[in-house]
Amino acid sequence: MKHTIKKSSLWVFARKVRNTIFRYSRKVQNNPLLFNRSPKWLKSPEYAKRFNAKWHKVFDRMPARHSPVVFHGALVADLQRNLEPEFPEQGVLELTNALLYGKFGWIFSEEGYLLPDHSQFGRHVNQMKTVPRFLPKGKRIKGVCLSLVTDFGEVYGHFIHDFLPRMELFNKAGYKIGDVDHIACRKPPPGNAWRLFEQLEIPSNKLIWTDSMTAIRVDILLAPSFPGTRMNSPNWVPEFLRQKFTPLPPPPTRRLYVSRSGFKRNPVNVEAVNRILIRRGFEIYNPSDHIDSHIDFSEATIVVGANGSGLAGLAFCQPGTKVLELIPTDHVKSYFYTLSDAAGLDYGCLVCRSTNERGPDAWGSSPYDFYVNENEFDDALARITGETK
Repeated sequence: MKHTIKKSSLWVFARKVRNTIFRYSRKVQNNPLLFNRSPKWLKSPEYAKRFNAKWHKVFDRMPARHSPVVFHGALVADLQRNLEPEFPEQGVLELTNALLYGKFGWIFSEEGYLLPDHSQFGRHVNQMKTVPRFLPKGKRIKGVCLSLVTDFGEVYGHFIHDFLPRMELFNKAGYKIGDVDHIACRKPPPGNAWRLFEQLEIPSNKLIWTDSMTAIRVDILLAPSFPGTRMNSPNWVPEFLRQKFTPLPPPPTRRLYVSRSGFKRNPVNVEAVNRILIRRGFEIYNPSDHIDSHIDFSEATIVVGANGSGLAGLAFCQPGTKVLELIPTDHVKSYFYTLSDAAGLDYGCLVCRSTNERGPDAWGSSPYDFYVNENEFDDALARITGETK
């Protein structure tokens, strides 16, 4: 009798171990991110065809052509490096039982596919360093949810370029706020971003703030595409922003120098730079001090500034506005070159030597200040303003 009981207990234990191994094996097989394996992914139009999901196309694929860069001064930089040659098809994907993961807004289908065209990284999935290794179950959210979550949405520039235009895709796809039960998004940064966010008139009882890495599982998720490609704005983005937020601007007359005071990446000779600017009639302008900075940019005839989120207001400038961007050699980013081109602005740049240089594969923003060649800077302003030096 004892022998029988012991044998039976071992048999039950062995079955449990076997079932546990089988369950874990299925988990490994079905989890595309486990053990740092590259996630399996599909673009939204391809996913829609394969799994019979609804894809509401708003914009066709289009070439991403840009005007040549006008350089002032001796230094040059490759602003077209790593830009995609075309903008992908853009619209809104309707998913059932989708997983929306955290503040970066990674979207996974119920089959476990990552949908990267809702992120600025697009097809460069391997650069998405915050993709989770394990797919959690997620908190269940019933009903229809619109995702406006964007990478780095707490940064003003990404809020302007990547968050707000998703509403245009949502509306052009034929949807209205009344069609959804929930809206998932990051909290906008304070100041002007909040003012613009309020103009979207989103009911507060529908908002789900995704400022943590909490995952939610949604009955029906409406997912607008990333607006353009990384560091590359299509022309419909500034058109939408101007029509929505500055529809009737006055004739532009102001000359703005967008200061980065209080932030990283400033001219080491800032006092000399400011003297030159003031002599040429520029305002030393800090966007964070102005609740309606989008209106100020719409009134500008010339904008000068170093690469950074403060220049996101270029999206509200009127066509023909002249731009001089100061580009540190350790922070060569094409955001405002492509934005200016898409908005029909007269773009030029002055490349400035950084106080320190990181490697060519350095990730993220440069923390280093830079030196502005004062003679080159004054010459550039003379050319832009049409005044003598």
